[in-house]
Amino acid sequence: MMPIRKQFYSENSLPFHIVYKQTKGLQHELPEHTHEWLEIVMIHEGKGTFFIDQTFYDLQKADLIIIPSNTIHRAIPDKGHSLTSTAIFFSPALLNHSIFGNSFLYLKIFEESKKGKNYKYSLETNHLLQLNEYIDTLVNEVETESPDQVNAILLWLHVMLLHLNRHCLTWKTGVTNQTSTFGPEWFKQALIYIDQHLNSNLDLHSLSTRFSVSAAHFSRVFKQLIGINITDYIAMKRILLAKDLLSSYNEKISTVAEQCGFTSMPHFFRTFKKLTSMTPSEYRKKISM
Repeated sequence: MMPIRKQFYSENSLPFHIVYKQTKGLQHELPEHTHEWLEIVMIHEGKGTFFIDQTFYDLQKADLIIIPSNTIHRAIPDKGHSLTSTAIFFSPALLNHSIFGNSFLYLKIFEESKKGKNYKYSLETNHLLQLNEYIDTLVNEVETESPDQVNAILLWLHVMLLHLNRHCLTWKTGVTNQTSTFGPEWFKQALIYIDQHLNSNLDLHSLSTRFSVSAAHFSRVFKQLIGINITDYIAMKRILLAKDLLSSYNEKISTVAEQCGFTSMPHFFRTFKKLTSMTPSEYRKKISM
């Protein structure tokens, strides 16, 4: 099963969605998935593990997870426990023509998270309380259908992002490099290796041999911890890299395919279309608009 490409639907034209203090057990969580919107997750209660990009993080009350666009992720509540969290989703395009200044400044926490491959943050108590107040205000604005609702949501979203940039991206507090003990060490190293060698030949046999485990055991652990098989995971990672290259550089599509480990252009086009519902050319045109 391929990773889920989550879609969002809004009652109005605003590309913004909030799921407030939702409680989920292990059986209710989505498998590994990805989406083009940005996501902020605030943990209110419970314990679990969060897989994002190539890293597992332990989750507990007051943890904050920042999820950039097109980043594979999955929440895994502890067995017998549930996670209560608030998730805020919004399209980066929402800030493109902001009256509040350069959108890049407000999205800095997402850029820094992606660049540093660190997605878990913590806040001092007073800053955490303030963040929860901003979340409550956003929820109230979403539920109150006032004439200036869109303006109010945009205003408080900007304020919240400014708050996160100020109080998460500092040397004193915020960034936490503590990763989880979840899963065997060889498996974590395999995820890093895959990420660093997407342009190489990657398959179950070569990976299991490299990390000295049987192919059957590698496959079983991968499906158990990530929720999909190794072939689909590699395909998704390669297409996410292709999307990044198509949006950042003016390389030929054939060059992008090669840099992402595809030796056949028809296979690249089929995989890209399957996972994005558009061709590479259509995607490049869309993101350049």
